[in-house]
Amino acid sequence: MELRIQLRMIESLMRVFASGLARLAARRRARRQAMQLAAMSEHELLDLGIGRSEVPALLRAGRDARQSPISGSAPCS
Repeated sequence: MELRIQLRMIESLMRVFASGLARLAARRRARRQAMQLAAMSEHELLDLGIGRSEVPALLRAGRDARQSPISGSAPCS
């Protein structure tokens, strides 16, 4: 009985650790993407259909979509 409780605790800790690692990886990926957009010229951004002034809002929208409780849904306007 005690062994089962210990195993459940270990599994729970492993899930928490894995979740933290996933959040850290997502944060690093978002930071890297933001740096890539910031490094692009105005011409390159316009080729993508966005202006430099739109970059911060797009990054916020992407962050909000990732934090949305419903997976795969876009943020409401």
